Order: sequence, then C-alpha cells, then structure tokens
Amino acid sequence: MSVKEPYKFNLGSLLSPAEVLVERGPITKTALIEKLIAAVYKANPKLDAADILAQVLKREEGISTTLDTGLSIPHARLEEITDFKAALAILPSAAADPVNPNLSIKAMFLFLSPAKPIFFQRHLQILSSLAETFKPEFIDELIALGDPAKILARLQGSR
Repeated sequence: MSVKEPYKFNLGSLLSPAEVLVERGPITKTALIEKLIAAVYKANPKLDAADILAQVLKREEGISTTLDTGLSIPHARLEEITDFKAALAILPSAAADPVNPNLSIKAMFLFLSPAKPIFFQRHLQILSSLAETFKPEFIDELIALGDPAKILARLQGSR
C-alpha cells in the first residue's frame, strides 16, 4: 500500500507574464492589491476592477491573509467569472501588513475564484498549494531571481 501524495496545484498555470510583478519600492498592502487587480483587469477588461477591489478589501478587513512565511493571499469569490484569475507580486523590500504589523509581506498572490459551488474544492486546493509552496526559502529564491519571466518559469516548474 502506498501513501498518496497530497494534491499540489500548479500555481504557475494561473499566471501570464503580465501578471507577475516585481515591486522594488516601498508600497502599502492596499496599493499592491490595486496593482495586482490592475494586472488581472488588463488581461480581462470585462471585469469591474473597482468592484473586485472592494470585495478583496472587504475580505481583508480585520482578518489578514498574510502568513508568517511572508506570503499574503488576498482573494475573493466572484459571480461574474467562470475560471480562476491571479496575479503575483514579489517584494525585495518587504511591506508591512496593516492588520498585523509584526508580519512582513515579501510575496503577494492575488487570486479570484468563480463563486459557483463546483469551484470551491479547487479554491481550497489553491490556498493549500500556496501555503505549501511559498515557504520563506522559496520566496527568497523568487526575490533573488528578480525578473518576472524567470519567476514565472520557476513557479511553473515548482511541482
């Protein structure tokens, strides 16, 4: 009898090169979320960027999605989409989390899920894969790469 390995979603499959950012200057968490939503919107102009921002920020109120590993995972479930959307930012100069100032954001993975119940299991798998993949060492590796194309290639090969 073999032990079944946990399912690990290929996170790189959610991203295009335009949806991977390296943010070198100081930035707030909200401004970074806005930039990531703008990257998703650019590839999906039918979406309402202001509405998405409002939903993501509402989700962030009071309950930070920043993990102690340095990964922040702002996300929302949207009625108007039929497939997952995402954007990634890597921050060589960490940003503070306004809800928990003791946490530093070194990577932010914004993802948007379809709100239909059929997608909920995959939504949870993406959250699990993010937490499993974005360990401090992996985030530091992505920061060292420093180039969106190299970061995307590394993430696509991270299985």
